Amino acid sequence: MSLTGTLSELALCDLVEITTLGAKTGVLDVTHPDGSPAGRLAFRGGALVSASSGALSGERAFYALLSLEQGSFVFDPDLDPGETSADLPTGSLLMEAMRRVDEIRHLRDALPSYARVTFFAGASGDAIETMVLSHLGPAQHAVGDIVDGALVDGTADEYDVLQALARLRDRGVVRLLD
Repeated sequence: MSLTGTLSELALCDLVEITTLGAKTGVLDVTHPDGSPAGRLAFRGGALVSASSGALSGERAFYALLSLEQGSFVFDPDLDPGETSADLPTGSLLMEAMRRVDEIRHLRDALPSYARVTFFAGASGDAIETMVLSHLGPAQHAVGDIVDGALVDGTADEYDVLQALARLRDRGVVRLLD
């Protein structure tokens, strides 16, 4: 028997914890409020064996899904979770996901999606900053567009991109325009 609901009724972190503690096997599909797929978590005996969200997989996909506050879910215990693509330690992932969700809220306040970013001077300090700068290019772009562009290739999630933008801003490499 499937379990369905909305993320506003039952937060995904709570559902993951219930699934883990109950040693459940099955597939948890998550959708955005508009009905489009957000991602999938697969469990075997309560262990998280795979996670996907768009181009993201593994831990990054798990974190991206747990940051969702709106949408719906279906847990189907009759679906085979498939091959184990990862052995993800659910307890520590949940703790890290909650920390990231809190930090993303603060980053979103400091770097709102509508704010325009422009390159000023300097260089990147790591691979994610380089990727962010490549999405920025020589023109001004909205923070939300930079995040969306970086998510397409699956090497970074929203947390990584916002962190990189904050570091670039703090070093004066990019400027946030009101």
